[in-house]
Amino acid sequence: MGRWNATCGVSLHAEILGRELVKLGHKIILFSPTLTSANKDWHHRHVDIDDEAWVHRVYEETDEYTYPFGGVVDTEAILNEDYDIFVVEAYNRFPINEFRKISAEVRKKAPIVMVLHLGFIRDFEPLADLRWDAITVFDERFINEVLKPFGEAVVSKATIIPYPYAVIEGVIAERPPFAEGKLLFITYGRQPPEEYIDYVRALRKLQSKYDIVYWIIRSDGELPFKDEWIHQSLMRPDIMHLHKYVKGADIHLLPKGETGGVVVSSTLNQILYAGIPTVVPDTRYFEYIPVNELGFGAVVKYRQGDTIDLNKKLIALIERKELRDEVSREARALALKNSDEIIAKKYLELFTKLLA
Repeated sequence: MGRWNATCGVSLHAEILGRELVKLGHKIILFSPTLTSANKDWHHRHVDIDDEAWVHRVYEETDEYTYPFGGVVDTEAILNEDYDIFVVEAYNRFPINEFRKISAEVRKKAPIVMVLHLGFIRDFEPLADLRWDAITVFDERFINEVLKPFGEAVVSKATIIPYPYAVIEGVIAERPPFAEGKLLFITYGRQPPEEYIDYVRALRKLQSKYDIVYWIIRSDGELPFKDEWIHQSLMRPDIMHLHKYVKGADIHLLPKGETGGVVVSSTLNQILYAGIPTVVPDTRYFEYIPVNELGFGAVVKYRQGDTIDLNKKLIALIERKELRDEVSREARALALKNSDEIIAKKYLELFTKLLA
């Protein structure tokens, strides 16, 4: 139960896990929000594909200000289906108080597992007293910073299962005609305009030395930058096309601002296996990704707001092929360590224990 086929990390987690479970021979049912309600959230836009036959849009989301109240759940649609395990992708627009009304009935049919996407105590608190059979978290930070204040009864339900990386083989790189003969930087997503400033200002200095183009793919709304070497495209490609576009680029620039909550970057998990060097700011979105003392590893980290540091690292990537190759190897190795198949099997192990 959660988002599906949308430009958001909650949806991507369900998609990667769900589709891998199908590949492994299992059946799934998706209880998803109506697009009208979910699209009120700026994080959520339906991607340019049709929902699968087993996706049922049966609830309306609430919003961050009304949560945990508000929203609507078609209880009959949920209770009339058969399932062995019921997985809830918990996020701060999920209509938890409406789901609470049927949770006991759902538990009579199947164990309930929560996937925790909440990075603040305030957002988890409305869910803490619900009777969960298991809570999965992406890393130790979620236990220490979100769950521990609620005591051992809650912490004991927690299992660490990392956010899966999408491992897509056989992708043929696709490079746009406007980048022919140029050094191609790429960014995709719909981050706020201010989160692109570091990259644009760094590239403004580099474009006098190198023949560059910066391809920005936005799901909606162009950015205000008008530099002639910036090319913007408004589209919401599926994950296969994203891998084609990123593999066709030279360097991937990933903007993510700072936050006080515990977070992961679904954008990184979506694309890391493409193997193109990804540059990121040193925000909480990437603090769990190991790098060396210079900021190089499976990603390249720079000090947020420090365009001098960013420029030095971009120049190093441009001029040192062996460095690009090393970052690429480490990126693909990390993605394989927590691949979609490996993570799906970890969930299956948890499900098997719950059903024993």
